[in-house]
Amino acid sequence: MPDSEVFLGRQPIVDRQLELVAYELLFRSSLENRARVVDEQVATATVLRHMFVDLGLVTALAGHPGFVNVGERLLMGPLLDAVPPAQLVLELLETIAITPAVVRRCRALKRRGFKLALDDLTELSAAHRKLLPLIDYVKLELPALDANRLAQLVHELKPYHLQLLAEKVDSREVFERCRALGIDLFQGYYVERPTVLSRQRSRS
Repeated sequence: MPDSEVFLGRQPIVDRQLELVAYELLFRSSLENRARVVDEQVATATVLRHMFVDLGLVTALAGHPGFVNVGERLLMGPLLDAVPPAQLVLELLETIAITPAVVRRCRALKRRGFKLALDDLTELSAAHRKLLPLIDYVKLELPALDANRLAQLVHELKPYHLQLLAEKVDSREVFERCRALGIDLFQGYYVERPTVLSRQRSRS
């Protein structure tokens, strides 16, 4: 059988000194640096296969944690039970309804050793507050937050002692404003655009 090429998007996450601390791994179907996701669950399963099998952790993450988007079907399904938790941060999409079953599932995943992140948080609901004791990272969706709302949300999250990650940071000014608020981690075009890793995979 002929070889096929696999693709994996990767975007750096940096700290307050712009030092690399993690990557977000992204679904890509070609060298074109754009996601064409038809099915969230299939896209994430593909990212996990490329990460662990086709490229390997050394190539994909180079020793750093990897953030991977997880929708509700994948979160509640059996695939994550077969995935090793080392270096993996499960980034819970904002579309997930935070039900008691979801909280129980997150607690079980934490016991297995996974780290958890909340994606694209723009407001803190009562349901979020029930989940936050299990959360390691909160990603703040900057384009959806004006300066006052961002400052208020950071203030509301501080008692939970988790790491705040500003995403879609597109300028030095935005980076400095977020850093002044006490935000720990940063991701966006100001830091670095995503790149695409690729490798030939022999198909059996």
